[in-house]
Amino acid sequence: DPFGQCGGGTATGSGFVIDDDGHILTNAHVVEGASQIEVKIGDSEESVQAELVGTDPSSDVALLDVDADADSLNPLPLGQARSLQVGDSVVAIGNPFGLDRTVTSGIVSALQREIQAPNGFSISNVIQTDAAINPGNSGGPLLDASGAVIGINSQIATQSGGNEGVGFAVPIETAREVAEQLLDDGTVERAYLGIN
Repeated sequence: DPFGQCGGGTATGSGFVIDDDGHILTNAHVVEGASQIEVKIGDSEESVQAELVGTDPSSDVALLDVDADADSLNPLPLGQARSLQVGDSVVAIGNPFGLDRTVTSGIVSALQREIQAPNGFSISNVIQTDAAINPGNSGGPLLDASGAVIGINSQIATQSGGNEGVGFAVPIETAREVAEQLLDDGTVERAYLGIN
């Protein structure tokens, strides 16, 4: 579970390695405005520079690339959010309040929620969970009971500013599709109708 300090240490978020080439998925809002991105991989205390492959603010997904030894990378298997059911057990991994490699557990509270992306677009088919998600968990993986990534922890609904048991994760199918487009040419193409 890599985590980064973006923009010279001004923000901390989470992310996860998806392949042996050093690609990392995280949230777009975690790296937004960063002049440099540093990540720590595994138990290493050393930070390595990450290159921003691209972001998609409409889905709140970003793809990073690190030049790290393949032996130090532990890619997480990507699962299928579409096979989830309400009540399924889930685990969230992240760095809440800078407390690195924190694990919380819960269940899938609801499916097919809709949340607002950083650019105001709607993200569909979002997973709602009661696993504790707090500032710093953004970009970290939401895992199913078999250890496969089923979503990217993205937002919480809160009145107090802290976890109140209503967290949201972008489904891995959305993240996978965005990552493939970002790898192809660094941008994501999407169609939309500009009316409300």
